[in-house]
Amino acid sequence: MPNKALTILIADEQHLQRLYIEKMLNQLGYYRIVPVQTLEEVQILTSIPAEPFDVLIINAGLLAHACGPQHSVHHVLVYEHIDLGEPGGATSAVRVRLPGVPDNVSLEHFMDIVDPSEAAYGLRVLPWLRELSRVPRVAGA
Repeated sequence: MPNKALTILIADEQHLQRLYIEKMLNQLGYYRIVPVQTLEEVQILTSIPAEPFDVLIINAGLLAHACGPQHSVHHVLVYEHIDLGEPGGATSAVRVRLPGVPDNVSLEHFMDIVDPSEAAYGLRVLPWLRELSRVPRVAGA
């Protein structure tokens, strides 16, 4: 069961992309979501140390103009990230980068790392095994 207290910040210049990601998160059981359009909004919202966001899901295009670390967020997912070299200045516990836009599977796997369910806790490093555990068993097989 998802932790409904997790706060998630989605940052993308494209309105439809923010809605798409928010809808996928809602389907996974997460509803405390703040969608923003600019890096300035991200910086303002993440500069409040008393209430840090648990998760930041951000388009790499917004980070292109950033100078050094500025996020006090526990977990970060950067998508549409072309250069998958070493992460620089990460202050988060989990930092994941995707070469494209997150889909249902990649977003679910990321959230399993951030917010592991008790049943999937031991399987989070083996996502294919978790998928097999969901397949209904056939009697006599």
